[in-house]
Amino acid sequence: MPISKQRNKHIQQVLVEAAKLAPRYSHELALVREKEIQRGNSNRVTLAVARKMVAYMLAVERRKQDFIPAEEMTGKAVA
Repeated sequence: MPISKQRNKHIQQVLVEAAKLAPRYSHELALVREKEIQRGNSNRVTLAVARKMVAYMLAVERRKQDFIPAEEMTGKAVA
């Protein structure tokens, strides 16, 4: 979907910078990044990761729970 023109430019800038770093720390976001890299456009890669991060933030807000990465969830199930 296209990016809205009604946005907070400062939040967008922070989100884009975070999306560039996030795949280093999250396996799930690294998978999103790899999938988009196959398609080609590097800007699209960053936007896909940023959108996934926003989806995570919205889910945390709606559920009123802390975010727990999948890596930690699987670690608790095994332990």
